[in-house]
Amino acid sequence: MSEAQQTASLGRIEVAPEVLITIAHFAATRMEGVRQMAPVPADVARLFRRSIQHDGVLLNLANDQVKFDIYVIMEPNINILQTSKALQAAVVEAIDTMVGIPVHTVNIHVENVVYAQE
Repeated sequence: MSEAQQTASLGRIEVAPEVLITIAHFAATRMEGVRQMAPVPADVARLFRRSIQHDGVLLNLANDQVKFDIYVIMEPNINILQTSKALQAAVVEAIDTMVGIPVHTVNIHVENVVYAQE
């Protein structure tokens, strides 16, 4: 029996959706320029009742596709577009590296930019 056949015959591997959310949350909070996670707006949460959400991350597992909506509050004096694209890439890479599941979509929602009080 080849190694590939042995690996295939060992059984199933299931990853809980909460694991995917935790990985995406960690990737987002580690991104330079992201101050903190923003809460998922109530109207969006109601619209996507079947989605799984936690602390600024909304996960939609529909049609065998992994889709994230990530809500963040950004630091001032950064390029929001570049930081958002870097965040998308970081989430995709983190999910691919840790779980090996392809990510279809990562939508970044910048809810606010926080300036320090002087």
